[in-house]
Amino acid sequence: MSALDAGKTYRDILILEDRDCWESCKSQFDLQRDLVLTYDLGLHREVEQLGGHACYVDHLVDRQTMQENNFLIYRFFREWHFDAEGKDIFEYRGVPFGFSFRLEIWNDFVFYARTRICLDILCGLKYEKLVVGTRLGLIESALSEMGLAFVSASANTGSRKPTYYFPIHDWMDEKVRFKGIGGIKYRLRDIVSSLQGSMMSWADRLFGGGEKKPTVFIQEYHPTRKLIQRLQQEDRVRLLLATFSRNKGAFRYIPIWGATSKFQDEAENLMSRFRDRRCAKLVVSSGIDISDGLYRIIEARIENRIAGALLDLDCVIRYLDANPFSLEVLIANLGHLAPLVDSVCKTRGIPSYFIINGMLGNEFLDEGKYATVINAYSVSIKEHYFKGMNNIVCLGDPRMDAYAGYANAERMINRASPTITIGASGHNNTDLNSYLAVEFDFLYDVLYALKTIKSRGVALRVIIKVRANGYRKQYVEFVQEYFPGLVDEILDNVPILQVLQRTDFFISIYSQTLFEASCLGIPSLYYKKDTEIMDPPFDGNSELVTVKNVDDLIVAIEDYRAGHTRYDAFLKRTVMEKYIGFLDGGNLERNLNFIYQLLEQEKNGETH
Repeated sequence: MSALDAGKTYRDILILEDRDCWESCKSQFDLQRDLVLTYDLGLHREVEQLGGHACYVDHLVDRQTMQENNFLIYRFFREWHFDAEGKDIFEYRGVPFGFSFRLEIWNDFVFYARTRICLDILCGLKYEKLVVGTRLGLIESALSEMGLAFVSASANTGSRKPTYYFPIHDWMDEKVRFKGIGGIKYRLRDIVSSLQGSMMSWADRLFGGGEKKPTVFIQEYHPTRKLIQRLQQEDRVRLLLATFSRNKGAFRYIPIWGATSKFQDEAENLMSRFRDRRCAKLVVSSGIDISDGLYRIIEARIENRIAGALLDLDCVIRYLDANPFSLEVLIANLGHLAPLVDSVCKTRGIPSYFIINGMLGNEFLDEGKYATVINAYSVSIKEHYFKGMNNIVCLGDPRMDAYAGYANAERMINRASPTITIGASGHNNTDLNSYLAVEFDFLYDVLYALKTIKSRGVALRVIIKVRANGYRKQYVEFVQEYFPGLVDEILDNVPILQVLQRTDFFISIYSQTLFEASCLGIPSLYYKKDTEIMDPPFDGNSELVTVKNVDDLIVAIEDYRAGHTRYDAFLKRTVMEKYIGFLDGGNLERNLNFIYQLLEQEKNGETH
């Protein structure tokens, strides 16, 4: 994060999305008197190489101030759909469901708050002219709300230059809102799920299938896939899933049939009630009230979703009336259908078992904290993220059973000519301290350090493992532009276990992959390019080797090559189990048995 000079008078401050927007401005750019604010590492580096001053427009405020604001915005995030009496404004047939809109609004909510807090810095700067050029217009909209005058810059209409920041809004449209070609696949999947759900429901009623078996609703994702397989094999329960399963078998689904038009009047009534009764306010640490802007963001996202949510909720209620179930198993308080099922379950007193989906380490968050019983994996997560909660168990992560056989095994590490794998960074859209270019900021530093090591005559093989929500094409273009010939492979769809099995040294961000690498006996390093404030071991004061700048990164890589003992602590099984839970291969069994235990308690009336 670059500091801005409040005592300086800038000529032009240019807020430009990327290098295409820069094309129309750079010929008039004054190296000494102008300032560029951007999302794009490509533009940031180009301006700095010219000798100018550039900063990331979404990373202008110090981490402690942003952390203070994290707590403020998440109080609003928990309360935005409540009235003055603390009741959910969105209620249908006795079921409150405002909570279920979280996934729809979360990114826009945090993005807007981050934008307003960062742009507020401009109010303390002296400048002659503000020039703005973005495609989405979010910056322009925020500046207009703030009453700051600006002139528009046009983007280059010719061939586009690569951008090096995470396209979060495109990703949300593709992966969460299912827009575009990919959305057709999801709509077809939902139709198939509803057809199969209807047929299974009819079969259960006609033939009494599983009449004496309890029904369990499970949210399917990585932590629960093998659980679903085992529950299906043992055939002691009836399984009900939220969406079409990747597991083989005839599963039950909640059929979603009907027209949203039937619920349009009710949706309009709820929206009107929301506008009248909402009362949450958000005043950030600088003293500005951004509530109205946030409500505009929320309204824009939910207004056309309410009727669909009512249709889904009505179908869930009718299904549960006809097909009661005994337990729900969740991996997130997010999703489309699962939160609505959860809302009905809470209203009806149906217990829930929550298995967290990977490491949770931001103190201000409440994700994963709404369930009857929660599996936190480990003592560390229980004591930090779930501090003060008395409904926590530590039963381990079923996925980590795959690493049990490696936990005590000696691994041959090639330190002379190693294969070094980089676990790519990524933007965290839930934390104000994150910024869109962080993954490329991280990658530039790591590759620069490896290039330096290689220039000393060290033979290296370099692999980049792109995150599941990353875009491989960006990484290919990035490496070609800045580090041609340095990287041997860029992988995205290959399972991390396969990548790690041919890795000698692993560098990543705060990620569960660091534990997976250590469980395989691989020395691992956390390069902290991010400015997020995290729980152990990502706090910089734990067993995990952590460095924050390129010089220290180069030293750390050389220490690895020399077999330095600084890496030993994070390779110990006891340390791993403290953070990630059991590594004895029994996590699947523990979670399975606990589900059966909860069902027995529910049968005997002991879970409420």
